Amino acid sequence: MMQWMLAAKARVGLWATDLAQAPDEWHAWADALLLSLMGGTGVRAITYCLILLLVGGSAEWLYWTYAYAPLRALHARVARSAREALRLGLRRLVLLCGGVLLFTAATIASSAGLSWPEGVHEAVVAVTLWLMVVRLCWALVDVLLAPGRSARRLVPVRTRDVPWLAVMAVLVALLGSAARFLPELFEQIGDAPHSAGVLRLVLATLTALLLLVGSFAFFGQSGRGASVRSRLPAFPRSFLVAAMVVMAYAVWLLGSAAVSTITIVLVVVVVLQMVLRGAVFFFWSERWNPPRGVAAPVGPDDIPQQSLLPHIVLSATRFSVVVLGLGACAIALDTPITELATHQGPLVRFAFSLLGVAALALLTHLVWIAIRTTIDQRLAHIGPIDPHGDPNPQARLLTLLPLLRMTSAAALGVMLLLSSLWAVGIEITPLLAGAGVLGLALGFGAQALVRDVIAGIFFLAEDAFRVGEYIESGTTTKGTVERITLRTVALRHHNGPLHFVPYGALGTVRNNSRDWVIEKFNLPLPIDVDSETVRKLIKKVGEAMLQDEEVGHLLREPLKGKLSRIDPGVKVFRCKFETTPGKQFDVRAQAIKRLEAALKAAGIGFADGRQVVVLQRMDDPVQVVGAVAG
Repeated sequence: MMQWMLAAKARVGLWATDLAQAPDEWHAWADALLLSLMGGTGVRAITYCLILLLVGGSAEWLYWTYAYAPLRALHARVARSAREALRLGLRRLVLLCGGVLLFTAATIASSAGLSWPEGVHEAVVAVTLWLMVVRLCWALVDVLLAPGRSARRLVPVRTRDVPWLAVMAVLVALLGSAARFLPELFEQIGDAPHSAGVLRLVLATLTALLLLVGSFAFFGQSGRGASVRSRLPAFPRSFLVAAMVVMAYAVWLLGSAAVSTITIVLVVVVVLQMVLRGAVFFFWSERWNPPRGVAAPVGPDDIPQQSLLPHIVLSATRFSVVVLGLGACAIALDTPITELATHQGPLVRFAFSLLGVAALALLTHLVWIAIRTTIDQRLAHIGPIDPHGDPNPQARLLTLLPLLRMTSAAALGVMLLLSSLWAVGIEITPLLAGAGVLGLALGFGAQALVRDVIAGIFFLAEDAFRVGEYIESGTTTKGTVERITLRTVALRHHNGPLHFVPYGALGTVRNNSRDWVIEKFNLPLPIDVDSETVRKLIKKVGEAMLQDEEVGHLLREPLKGKLSRIDPGVKVFRCKFETTPGKQFDVRAQAIKRLEAALKAAGIGFADGRQVVVLQRMDDPVQVVGAVAG
C-alpha cells in the first residue's frame, strides 16, 4: 500500500512539473514550427501533404464510383425484421469502412515514397491514423444510430437522444484518439515531453467528463426498473458506469500507463457485458417498427418462441469479449504473444487458468441452454394438463421433464465447479473423498429425507402417478397431482387445499385417473314392472348413448342393467357403464336423464319408496289394518 501511495505521489509530481514547464516548451515549439513553415522545408511538407490528400481522395473517389450504387440500394431497402436490418446495416458498414480504409492505405503508402523533412513523416502518419479512427467511429455511429433515419436504426435508443448520443460518441473518439496520437508527436518531433504530458492530461480529462455525462444521460435504471419479485428498488446503472469511469480515470491519473490501460479494458468489458444481453435479444424480437424506430429495450420475454440460437450467440459473444479483453491486457503489459505459451510466470499461468475456466463455463452454459430450451419447447408443445379434460397421453413427460431439467442443472453445476477447480490447479481427489464421507454422514443424519427421495425415485420409475391425475394415498390424503419435486408431491384437494406429501408418507397409492373406471348406480322401480322389459329399455338407452356425439366417445362399454334385488314394494335394477376416468359423473347424469325420459315414455314411474306392512289378527286371518310409510 505504501509503495502504491509513493508511486501515486510521484505521478502527481510529474503532472505538476509538466504543468509548470509546458508553457515555455509550447512557446519554443510554436516558434520553431513557425520558422519551419516559413522556410523551404515547410513549403515542401505542405506540398507533400496536399499531394497525399489528392492521392487519398482520388482513391476514395474511385472507390465510391463503384460502391455508391450498392449503398443507395441498401438505403432504399426497407427491413422487415430486426435481423434483416442488422444484415443490411453490416453491409452498409462494410461499404463505409472500405472507403475510409482505402483512403488511409493510399495516403500512408504514398507517403512512403516521398522525401520528407525530419519528423514530418511520422506526424503525417499519426494524423492520418487519427482521422481514420474518427471516420470509422462516425461510420459505426451512422449505421447503429442512423441520425435522422429511424427506419434503419439498429439500437433501442429514443429518437430524441440520438443526435446527442451521436455527437458524444464522435467527440469521445476524437479526443481519445487524439490523446493516443498527438502527444507522441510533441515528444518525437518537437522534443517537448512536458507539453505532451499536459496535452495528454487535458484530452484524457475531457474524455472522462464526456463519458461521465453520457453515463448519466443515456444509462437509466438497471433492466426495466424494480423487479416484480423484489421489494427493493433497482440500483441505477448510471452510477455504476460513472463509478467505473471515475475509477479508470483515477488509476490513469495516479498509476502507470499499463495499469490504467488494463483498468480501462476491464471497464469496457464490464459495460459490454451489461448491454450485450439486450443487444443480442433485440435482433430476435418481433417488436420491429421501422417507421417509428425502436425506443424500448427488449429481452428474452419478448421473443415469441423459445429459440436456442440467440442464447448461443449471447454466450459466444460474451466469451469473445472476455478473450479480447485478456488479449488487450496482455498487449498493455508488453507481453510477447508468441512467448505466452512458454512463459512460466505465475500471473500468466493464472490468466491461462482463468481463460480455461471461462471456456468451461461457456461450454457448460451452451449445454445447459440446449437442455433447457429443448425441455421448455417440449413442455410448451404438451401444454398444461386439464384435470376435467380428455386424458393426455404425454402426461408422463410433463411429470418427468421438469425433474430432468432440475437434475441436469445440478449435475452441470457440480461438474463445472469440479472442472474449474481442476483447471486452476486445485487437486479435487481429496475433495471428492471428503464429499463422499460428508454425503454418508448426511445420509445417516437425514434418514427421512433419504427415504423420501428414494421412495420418490421408485414412484416415478414405476409410473405410479403423473401430473394432473387424481390419487389417494394410504394416509387418507387425496387430490389432483399439481407438482412433483425430488422429495414431495403436491396434491390439490377437490375442496381447494393444497397438500404437500413426502413420498415416504404416501404408502399405498390409489390412482383414480388411470385407464378406465366402472360406474354403477341403482334404479328403483315399482314391484309390478316387467323385469325383461326394463332390461331391454336400459340396453336401448345405452346403445343410443354410444351413438351420441356428445357422450359416445367417453364410453368404453355401453350402459347395461339387470334386476339386482327385490325389496318390499320395490324392484332395484343395477346399472353400470365403463368410461374415461373423471368423466363418470357427467356420463351418469346423462344416463339418468335419458332413462327418466325413456321410462316416462313407456309409462313406467319410479317407486315411491313406501313399504306396506300387513298385520294379522288372531280372529281375522288376513286383514290389512294400516300402512306405514317406509
